[in-house]
Amino acid sequence: MTVEIVASVGTEAITREAVEQLLAEYQSTYENSSPDYFKLFAADATFFVLSVPNRIDSREEFQRVFALTPGTTRRSQLLSPEIRIMGDTALVSMHSRVALGDEQHYLRESLVVTRDSRGALRIAHLHISPQEVPAVPDTPERALEEIAVIEERTATTASTVGTPK
Repeated sequence: MTVEIVASVGTEAITREAVEQLLAEYQSTYENSSPDYFKLFAADATFFVLSVPNRIDSREEFQRVFALTPGTTRRSQLLSPEIRIMGDTALVSMHSRVALGDEQHYLRESLVVTRDSRGALRIAHLHISPQEVPAVPDTPERALEEIAVIEERTATTASTVGTPK
């Protein structure tokens, strides 16, 4: 069962703790092939995912394309999520490791989190891209390169979604 993270509309800023709770639900519902996974997204959310060449423009379309098969063994690790609170919007960028049966994938994920009309946190945008090797900066210079990539992806995601009203 999904825990709905709700606050009075317009009276409470998004908090790091609330976003962390949403990320825990995101991971748990994905691993358990729960239909509640899709409820974490806004109805008009947009998606860039690995298996589809174009943007997906709604939760309904995403659910149709990305059907979770009950009984599929899924494991995921959200690695070092970076949460940036920007008023009533949060930007999350992270690396993740996903195992589907015997296959293992390393990914980069960006999420834009906003509130719906009732005040519940929802993912308004999800962008997933492949990563060839696990991200472990081996030098300070490499760490700075990774930070620059995260900042660029955050700016790209913010410009895709726009400024909340």
